[in-house]
Amino acid sequence: MALIEISGLVKTFGRGSQAVEAIKGVDLSVEPGEIFGIVGASGAGKSTLIRCLNRLEKPTAGRVVVDGRDMTNLPEKELRQARREMGMIFQHFNLLSSRTAAGNVAFPLEAAGRPKGETGPRVAELLDLVGLTDKAGAYPAQLSGGQKQRVGIARALANNPKVLLCDEATSALDPQTTLSILALIKDIQSRLGLTVVLITHEMTVITEICDRVAVMEAGRIVEAGPVLDIFANPRHPASSGFVEAVVGRRNQETGYQPKGVLVRVFFLGAAAREPLVASLVRLFAVEPNILQAHIDHIKGTAFGTLVMDMTGGAESCREALNFLRAQNLKLEVLANAPDA
Repeated sequence: MALIEISGLVKTFGRGSQAVEAIKGVDLSVEPGEIFGIVGASGAGKSTLIRCLNRLEKPTAGRVVVDGRDMTNLPEKELRQARREMGMIFQHFNLLSSRTAAGNVAFPLEAAGRPKGETGPRVAELLDLVGLTDKAGAYPAQLSGGQKQRVGIARALANNPKVLLCDEATSALDPQTTLSILALIKDIQSRLGLTVVLITHEMTVITEICDRVAVMEAGRIVEAGPVLDIFANPRHPASSGFVEAVVGRRNQETGYQPKGVLVRVFFLGAAAREPLVASLVRLFAVEPNILQAHIDHIKGTAFGTLVMDMTGGAESCREALNFLRAQNLKLEVLANAPDA
């Protein structure tokens, strides 16, 4: 049974001729214990969607059910309790500048009316969890961006939530710090059994830790599924665009003119380790010139891309491409030489 069920969700800002429909009939489910990513360009509606989950934004229509509770109809007292079970971390940290790291983590405990005798030990436990025990007395201005986000994560976990909402949690960080924060989120999710909903405009963030992903465009979910499936076989132009952002098209950007057939091959799993280029040379009268090659991992599964300019006779090139397709590889012919 899904922990989060969204059905027919609509969110409109303004009225009349000034109305803007930010969310347009979204249906989505998130399973317990998974890391679910929502990726979309700026203005796609992803931040509005995640804020509807804990009713920081009240939906115009539709239902948001979290752990069996309909968030759209909860009275204020029950809504406050439900929000305590949904921690949230933000792009720009949202820390209180007048409070130390420990004070920021203590704030939601105080707001929830937790006894003072419990607050100190809980804060110490959380700062240790995020690796900031030695920064308990530091103020936000004395912390790096990554350290501020670690405080934000500790604060979000203060009331033992079941769900962790991440609103562009790494967008303000450099690439190395982003990886460390994502690794921390994954570790905490695994240790605590949390369900994580993460929104981002970067597919690299999705491939790093997410189990499933939904692609948003203009307020709608245009494609959703396991990250590996979306990455290996995107079906919507918006999904393809995010995959392209990961694998790149440097050959086209530099105006490379192919001498034969310019083809990109996507590898997945064991195929990423097979000597396929050597097989092409051995079996067919073609000469593959490798222009790009990249191998990475998604959820422990190897994936790679290879761009090559394959020269030879037209029939030989067709046979070589058919051979690659027979290996269950996805191919994309990018260009042909004028006489190829």
